[in-house]
Amino acid sequence: MWRSRLARSLTALVLGGALGWGGSWVAGPRDRVGPPGVWAQDANPLPRDRDQQMVTGRCIICHSLEMIAQQRQTREEWAAIVDRMITYGMPVQPGERERILAYLAKHLGQ
Repeated sequence: MWRSRLARSLTALVLGGALGWGGSWVAGPRDRVGPPGVWAQDANPLPRDRDQQMVTGRCIICHSLEMIAQQRQTREEWAAIVDRMITYGMPVQPGERERILAYLAKHLGQ
């Protein structure tokens, strides 16, 4: 119970900073262009794809994008990781889990 509350609190805190609603400790000024929360394509190390921004938005809550970009996992390993992140409170809308897995397996697979 306390973990889910903690995860929601951390998510709100980090999203607030990442989206420009609060502090800027999640992403520095060099990582944004234009309005707060808009990433410069050159600053985002994840491969470009139609789902890049969605994956960025879900993962940056807890991890640096550089840490994610250097990972090489099989689809099954990514599925276990994504499922674990969901239990920790990663916000995922219906249908997004599969899109996240497809993106990670395609661009950051073994």
